Formats: sequence, C-alpha cells, structure tokens
Amino acid sequence: MRKSVFVLVFLMASVLFSVELKICYLNEDLLPIVKVTEGRDNPVLEIFEALSSPPEGLKTFVPEGVLRAYFFVGDYLILDFYGEKLKGMNFDSERYFLHQVLYTIFLNVKGVNNVYIIIDGKKRDVLAKHVDIRFSFPREVWEKWPIR
Repeated sequence: MRKSVFVLVFLMASVLFSVELKICYLNEDLLPIVKVTEGRDNPVLEIFEALSSPPEGLKTFVPEGVLRAYFFVGDYLILDFYGEKLKGMNFDSERYFLHQVLYTIFLNVKGVNNVYIIIDGKKRDVLAKHVDIRFSFPREVWEKWPIR
C-alpha cells in the first residue's frame, strides 16, 4: 500500500512540475513549425537541446552544445554561446539561428522582455561574422514570425 501511495505521489509531482515547451523548427521553405515537448528540470537548457535535435523532416540552425551559459538579470536573459560552435555560419544561417532561438525563448519564457547575447563570456559586435549583437533583442520585435 505504501509503495502504491509513493508511486502515485511521485507521478502527481512529475505532472505538476512538468513544463510544456514550444520549440521552433523550420520546414523546407524555412517557415516556422512549432512542436510541443515536455520539459522538466531546466527549461532553458532543454530548449537548446531540443532546438539542436529537430524531428525528422524539419530543419534547425542551432548547433548541438552551442549554449555555454545563461543568466537571468531582471527581465533580461543573457545567453552565452560557444564561438567555436558558430564558426563557419554564413549570413542566412546566423539569421535563422537567431530567429529560432529568440522566437522559441519568447514563446516559453514569459518573464523575459529582452535577450542579450555574449560569445565565450565576452561582449562581441557580431554573432559569428555577420549579424550585429551589440544590443539586446526585445520581445516586442522577436516574439512574432517573421521578424521584420
């Protein structure tokens, strides 16, 4: 009897603390396809793990293991990426990488109004070679697709 109660309590806690994550992948025409997955312990890390592993038939521009660290400061989310993982990206891949990441973050993290990006723990002017990251990316611009 005790074992049954423990299992029931554990299952209820798992359901109560699970988080529905909406992950933005791209189809062949590079249009967003949002898939829902279940998150558990660390939604930001789980977002990046999911973004780097698209379901069959969908694309991603988010490399595996790109997230070095993240920090919440007020209503900002600071994302720190490994520069080596972004190396070799052209303008389009940098652009779609940012679109996927920012759109997915703003779909899932409601208390964040701006995302700020750093590379290898340092402020940089560009993501890899092309896209300007000197300023924050505000929710009101990046929470809709397509980004204009």
